[in-house]
Amino acid sequence: ASHSTAFEVASITKMVTAVVVLQLADEGLLDLDQPWAEVGGQSAAKLVQEKVPGWPRRFDNATVRQLLQHTSGLPNYWEDGSAFVEAFEADEQRRWSTWELLGYAAAMGVACSPEQRRVPGAFHYADTNYLLLGLLIEALTKTSLAEAFRARVFDLAGMSRLGTYCAFIEEPPRGAPPLAKRYLGSLCITGKQQHSADSFAAGGIVSTTSDLHAFMTALASAVLFPVGGSATLAQMMSWVPTKCRGPGFWYGLGVMRIDLDQQLGCLGQLGSRSGSGHVWGHEGFGGAFAWCWQPADQAGDAVIITGTTCNEARSSGAVVSALVRALMRSRSRRGGA
Repeated sequence: ASHSTAFEVASITKMVTAVVVLQLADEGLLDLDQPWAEVGGQSAAKLVQEKVPGWPRRFDNATVRQLLQHTSGLPNYWEDGSAFVEAFEADEQRRWSTWELLGYAAAMGVACSPEQRRVPGAFHYADTNYLLLGLLIEALTKTSLAEAFRARVFDLAGMSRLGTYCAFIEEPPRGAPPLAKRYLGSLCITGKQQHSADSFAAGGIVSTTSDLHAFMTALASAVLFPVGGSATLAQMMSWVPTKCRGPGFWYGLGVMRIDLDQQLGCLGQLGSRSGSGHVWGHEGFGGAFAWCWQPADQAGDAVIITGTTCNEARSSGAVVSALVRALMRSRSRRGGA
C-alpha cells in the first residue's frame, strides 16, 4: 500500500481520544482526577444510565485519568470467552451500538477494586474506558465525536479531509482513497458490519501513513495542545507498568511506551541490543502502528514510524524493529564518518 492508501488504524484511535480529553482538561471543562460520571453536570452519566439498563453505579466513581490509563478497573467486553465475544462471532453483519457494548460490560465484574486503582499493577486494558471518554467528549463539545476529532485534531495536525475519517459513525468522504483490506490470518475482516464494535472512541479511525505521520509530528511537538503545550504532553506521558506485556512496556494517558532494551514482546527482536532507546505511540488490531522512536542517547531528532501490516497475524513489531535497526546503523555510520 502507498502512503496515500487508507487503512483501519484500530486502537491508534485511543491517542486521538486522549488528546481531545486532555485539551478539554486544559480548557477547564473537566478535571482529570474527578469521577467521570460527575463531568459536565453528569450529562454523559445520565445518558448511560438511561440507555444501558442495569448499569452499575460502582462503575461511576472511576476518574477520567483512570479511564485514560486503563487503571479504572472497568471490565473489557472483549475478554476471551465473554458473552459479547460469542455474540460478536455469531453474526458478522450485526451493527453494534455503543449502548449495546456498554451493556455487555455492565454485566461483567470489575477487574480490580476501587482501592486497587491507585496501585501501579491495576492496569487492565479495556475498550469500555474509551467508550465512556467518547461520550464525555460529545457531552462537553456538544458535537458528534467525528466532528470533535476533525476540528480539534485532524485539522489542527494538517491531516487530509479525504484520507482520515471515522468509520461507522460518519460516511467516508467523497473521493476518499481506497481502503486496504485488513485480515485476521487468511480471513478478511474489512467491510463486515460486526466491526462497528471496534469503532467510536476506542478504535474507529481510518487514516493513511502520511496522515498518521502528520498526527504524530503534531503530537510530538505539542501543537495539539494549544493551551497546555509541552506540559500537557508530559502529563500524557505519565507512565504505569502493564502487567500483561512484561518489563519495558508502559502505558500513559492513551499512549504506549516500549523500552526496546527491556521489552521481549512486541519489539523483542531488539531486546539484546544495547542503547536502542524507546518508542512511544500506539498499536492497533490488524497490524497498524504509529510510533515515535527516540534514541537512547537523545542525540538527533526523533523518528516517526507509521504504517500497517494489514494482518493481525503478521507482527508489526518485526517491521518496526527492522526499521529501528536500520536507523541505528545509519546513525552509527554517520557518527563514525
